[in-house]
Amino acid sequence: MALEQVDDDGSGFARPKLGLAFAARDAETLLVLLVLSVALVIGLATAADYGLSTDEFNTDDYGPKALAWYTSAFADRSQFETVEEYLWMYGPWFQMLVAAVQQLELASSITVRHVMTFLFGLAGLAAVVPMARLTVGYWAGLTALTLCLLTGYLYGNLFFAPIDVPFLFAMSWSTLLIVLMVRQDVPSWPLTLATGLATGLAIGTRTGGVITHAYLVGGMSLCALEALLRHGRAGYGQVRQIALHTLLVILVAWLTAIALWPWLQIGHPLTQFLEAYRHFAPLDTSFEFQNWGRRTFTDKLPAWYIPGQLAARLPEGFLALLLLGMAVWIGAAGSWTRAALGALRRSGIVGLRPVAAELARSRAVLVVSVAAFGPIGVLILQGSTLYDGVRHVLFVIPMLAIVAARGLMSLLPFLRRLPIVSAALGVAHAAVIVVTLVILHPLEYIAMNSLAGGVAGAYGRFDLDYWGMAAPEALRRLEGRIDAEGRFAGDPPRVLVCLGWREQLAGVMFRRNWIAETDLQKADYLIATERWPCANGTSAVLVDEVIRFGRPFAQVYANRRELGD
Repeated sequence: MALEQVDDDGSGFARPKLGLAFAARDAETLLVLLVLSVALVIGLATAADYGLSTDEFNTDDYGPKALAWYTSAFADRSQFETVEEYLWMYGPWFQMLVAAVQQLELASSITVRHVMTFLFGLAGLAAVVPMARLTVGYWAGLTALTLCLLTGYLYGNLFFAPIDVPFLFAMSWSTLLIVLMVRQDVPSWPLTLATGLATGLAIGTRTGGVITHAYLVGGMSLCALEALLRHGRAGYGQVRQIALHTLLVILVAWLTAIALWPWLQIGHPLTQFLEAYRHFAPLDTSFEFQNWGRRTFTDKLPAWYIPGQLAARLPEGFLALLLLGMAVWIGAAGSWTRAALGALRRSGIVGLRPVAAELARSRAVLVVSVAAFGPIGVLILQGSTLYDGVRHVLFVIPMLAIVAARGLMSLLPFLRRLPIVSAALGVAHAAVIVVTLVILHPLEYIAMNSLAGGVAGAYGRFDLDYWGMAAPEALRRLEGRIDAEGRFAGDPPRVLVCLGWREQLAGVMFRRNWIAETDLQKADYLIATERWPCANGTSAVLVDEVIRFGRPFAQVYANRRELGD
């Protein structure tokens, strides 16, 4: 059913004609539920296909020890003494939750972790639906959700990015609740409390969650501005209420973060937080990788690193709509600026009243805009150390999808002229992406768009399988090979999985009674990965490869006994 839209009223909210509003809302809701249900079924059915990513080894160690801090009445300090260094500077609430569910033994610990991560990731993506509806209009929520799920880089990470995905969840829901707050003249107490809990969860996941305070204070300041413009001095009482609700959110947020994050409990919370923030902002980690075919160091990134990575990893349709959405919102900002300057020239400060009111009414859109581009701008200005693609800003991709949805909504008047052609192109584009993700499984996160040359063209020019997720796929292939040949029946093979400082822990991924070896000379098999090609320079012989689009992402090498030495 076609949906007629009229011009925005300055608030940034699309206004469908009343006669079609309810039908559009119901149809979109049903389709959103369908998309989420399909994604849920596929995710649960395939969660066991993924092995541990390199960061999941240490978070699997961190979770039980952080949980022990609470169950021992704060006596067990193992999370500060025996986990990987500085891991305690991340909030452990999600890792504790995973550890608790793993103890139920509902499935293998690895599968439980991936199911939990996926469920929270999908819940985080679900938050874009109401957010897009409120700031763009009907069908924008479905559009944003679909764009997120079709982004292989995002979808793949939903299973095995142990800190970035919980952070995405907390940031998405924090931003949604802030949007709901700023839409009200004075927010309700339950909404205020919920926003405090959600923003506290974001802070208690990663220090960057503190940016939600900027979203909150900025949005609520515009609420106060509208109250003053509308009521003058009579609005002072409303402004005080707005300030009270804002301060309460901040108070509840920090109480929540302190309660969930042991690192904040062992010293002055603010001092502890600032120490963690200073540690991660200029992280002392320097190594070389390929970025658009250029040698790049993690601590000397070009300013265009994040935009460049997004330009390579977002699907083509997502990128095109994002650029269009940005153009629409930049155009609106330009129009507002011209109106403000014109009013200032004509009437001075007094003339700014109407344009200030328009700005205040647009506060929900502004919150989403800042959430989409603000974190990227901060990281660029800070010159932060970044690596592993753009996993550190994974949480902004849902916000960018809302901007892209705005781009699609602006195209609707043109698309309606050729509805069949438009629909066919959209379906074809989505089908190509789905087929690509099926081929890549369980390496969906290495998906690259045609600007980067696809997976084949990006190989060697980008850091693709940085989590080493091809290694568990190679393990499964090796299992099949050894089972078929009947070798090592009474003498289990020694297998070295090259995962960089995780080799001694790789045995948790074995589904056979094999030995996790750490010595190249003693291993019967070596599994080399893209980032850790450990077989280079050895006499080991290649016997198998994990290949996607003609490019190898993991190699299985035979050594010594397998070769009959």
